[in-house]
Amino acid sequence: MNLELSETQSLLRETVRAYLERELPYDRIRELEKEGATDQALWKELVRQGWLGLPFSEARGGGGGSLVDVGLLVEELARRAAIVPILEVAALGHVLERLGDAREGLDALVAEILAGNATPVPAIWEGAGCSDPVALEVSSGTVRGRKSFVDHGQFATHHVVAATDGLWLVDARGPGVETRTLRSIGRTPVCHVDYADAPATKLAGPDATAGLVRLGRTLAAVQIVGAMQQALDMTVEYVKVREQFGVAIGTFQAVRHHAADMAIRVASARILAYETLDAIDRGVAGDAQAALAKASASRAAPEVTMMAHQLHGGNGVIEENDLYFYTLRAKEQSLAWGSFDECMAVVAERVHEEQDWF
Repeated sequence: MNLELSETQSLLRETVRAYLERELPYDRIRELEKEGATDQALWKELVRQGWLGLPFSEARGGGGGSLVDVGLLVEELARRAAIVPILEVAALGHVLERLGDAREGLDALVAEILAGNATPVPAIWEGAGCSDPVALEVSSGTVRGRKSFVDHGQFATHHVVAATDGLWLVDARGPGVETRTLRSIGRTPVCHVDYADAPATKLAGPDATAGLVRLGRTLAAVQIVGAMQQALDMTVEYVKVREQFGVAIGTFQAVRHHAADMAIRVASARILAYETLDAIDRGVAGDAQAALAKASASRAAPEVTMMAHQLHGGNGVIEENDLYFYTLRAKEQSLAWGSFDECMAVVAERVHEEQDWF
């Protein structure tokens, strides 16, 4: 993978960043956190500007972007602490795109997503952790059971439910679907969902479920990277102006060492995440590679954000300081789609396999 962004990718990143800084004030995010709501206004703008089309081919009316392009969009939204289901819809969009024309009604669903009329989210996990196997079964075209920790599930139009035989599409507003809102660390919408013979349509087999998990984990790592990068940038700006003994604390060697450690952790997590996105796009990424990318970001998240608070001193422990957004979001995403321990367990299962390092 070429680690340098193309001119188009740089423009994409700068355009999204400038728009979010101009149009998404932190006060609005605080209100959304209190309401436990998703940012519908921002989502409509993402639809209007065509950003949701990145995972889809031009033949389907999308933008024909790469997964690295998608990652840049996800990272910029994470850098602004935006509360929108971009990871969920982008990951599903990529899976739907790879299905081709194999499923009846797929084109219609994609068209609804691009028009902003459909917001599907994954409903995969059933137990307390992401390492628990999927046990839910679909009988006679209906889903019965529970899915845990469904991000934005209470606001979604559809749930893509993982069953033992693959992915099934369920109308979240239809009969037999009941959501129970949860309170999350990151203050973003999440819920448990109970399905009582809810009508379901088959989308894909178990391989698609595995692919969705790989991509979801990798994009979650990208979200962590975005939160860590913003925490680092805010910290660097703060230590330039915070004075002690008549000089900026950023001139102290110890502070510089801490900032350098933070930067190293962010950079290494970013490289692993984007290399994995590129590998998934080329169809060569395995479960272990995605798990390693997620484990790296999950491990770095508390180290980087806690150091950011330490260097901010007392100013870093008040919620009037916007730093808390990134600490909470990074912590939440470090657990989502597989914690550090869960992802390293995936790696351990494959450690005996031979690797071609060249």
